[in-house]
Amino acid sequence: MLVITATTETARTTLSVESMAPRLPLPRAQVNPADALSAYLRETLPLDLGELAQDVVAQMLTEGRLDNVDIHYHLSDEAVTVDLPRRQFTQVVEHMMASAAEAMKAVADKQHVLRVIVEPADPFGDYGPRLKVQDTGASIIIEEALQATIECAETLGAKLTVKNRPMGGNIFTVELPAEQVRSW
Repeated sequence: MLVITATTETARTTLSVESMAPRLPLPRAQVNPADALSAYLRETLPLDLGELAQDVVAQMLTEGRLDNVDIHYHLSDEAVTVDLPRRQFTQVVEHMMASAAEAMKAVADKQHVLRVIVEPADPFGDYGPRLKVQDTGASIIIEEALQATIECAETLGAKLTVKNRPMGGNIFTVELPAEQVRSW
């Protein structure tokens, strides 16, 4: 390879002239697009549960899926962060809230209230951080409405439960694993 240095009044520029020998293509690693997409979706980042829940509610409000629903947030004073794949966990939270919204549409004679509750992990490690969604709608049949979402939550290491409230409505809870705490 030949390198020539040229000088001008404003700057020095290095010019490079490469040989005219033909180049052979470098072997590229074969990447399966499905594997690349799967790795991208599994990318874990610190997520603030309260912020994520508010983002999902805001998106659903702009789409009109929470029309005529009063939203009440019960958030921790400090950020409750977890390391999870954002896209997959957002889908779990969105499906919880969409199921709650559908349950409320089935009941016309009650005020529609959606409560979003974020609880930090127990400091002694008895339970992990929790995100709860409570509605004032009709009781849902869990197997039909949320089975795929329950399985998705389990692949993330979380546990999704749904309880029907005696006075009407549902409580959706996604509990994340507790950190291991060593006793002294």
